Amino acid sequence: MAIDVPYSFLVRDGAHAWSCGQLALDRNSNVISSGDLPAQSEIVANYVAEILDRADLSADSLVRLVLFVDASHLSDSDAMCAAFYSKFSAEIILDIVPVPHFYYDGVVLEVDVFCGGAGRSSTTAATVSRQTDGELVWASINAAASHVEASFECLDSELATAGIDRSHLLSAHWTVPPGEAFNVAHTAADGGLLPDVGAVVSAGTDSAMVNGRFVFTTDPVTAEATATIENVVITATQSERFGWVQARSIDADTDLVDQTRQIMTAIESRLAAHDVGFDAVVKATSLYTGGNSAAELHDNMSVRNAYYERPGPASTGLPVFGLADERSRIVVDVTYAKGSANGSSGKPLDALAPVAGRTHRS
Repeated sequence: MAIDVPYSFLVRDGAHAWSCGQLALDRNSNVISSGDLPAQSEIVANYVAEILDRADLSADSLVRLVLFVDASHLSDSDAMCAAFYSKFSAEIILDIVPVPHFYYDGVVLEVDVFCGGAGRSSTTAATVSRQTDGELVWASINAAASHVEASFECLDSELATAGIDRSHLLSAHWTVPPGEAFNVAHTAADGGLLPDVGAVVSAGTDSAMVNGRFVFTTDPVTAEATATIENVVITATQSERFGWVQARSIDADTDLVDQTRQIMTAIESRLAAHDVGFDAVVKATSLYTGGNSAAELHDNMSVRNAYYERPGPASTGLPVFGLADERSRIVVDVTYAKGSANGSSGKPLDALAPVAGRTHRS
């Protein structure tokens, strides 16, 4: 990147792994196959396969891919999904998140990778997908807004198969068409599947689908009540092994960079309350509103970078259409693994030779 970053291509903690956002870039950060979603899908699928191989993870460990897609290219979604299904398995969860643009001209796809333990089972029923291993259960809802509440029953059935219920929710991310944001958000919140209504991300007007992405744990989860502290709305959960903290500023008179500073201070405080620090973070995701320039990414990233030392977590940051609470310009969430300093039970991929066709860390 144009600035130095303390992040890792991928962080492995035993059988689990989290990646940085992967893009179709060459070694010099030039965009490959500019504006071509099917071609970039093939390129990124190959990058993902190589990164898994370098991390000594089999393709069978792949649980979920989150596909951040330029909304103007959604018509090519079938070809995009086919590239990943054919490279890996039709059983992996593919979650499509439309975004307005990327910070590099010509990029139309960014992909996050999530891996789980061996011996997982896979189920797809109606609009609900589930993957599970010994510690984590990964589930998604993809539905029209009018069918979201009905899909909860299906989700409950899938969770029961894994021996858990909604109270085991560790993290939740929702992307919703703007005209449906209010109703869907409150439906999800009432169902215990959305701790902070204001953090819902707009899917933009070109998408009619609601996407909810969840991680549950097989251990009991303690969910802290969402609170507002010094203009920062903060949500946190923790189980015996894992934890999740999400924060966003509601200081409407503050710009993106200063909101990022407020958020990172709040996250640092909440991690300390959980008896961990940023060295335990395995995955960080930052979704922000604003322009499409690399400078805007770099400015708020510089604030976030200061909290990490190499080898840092896997990190993804990119612009979105908007957040349900328009006072918030950015929402940041981190997942941590207790007893693991940035996935120290595995080798940080930055210690290895560069992949053929440099991948991007955001």
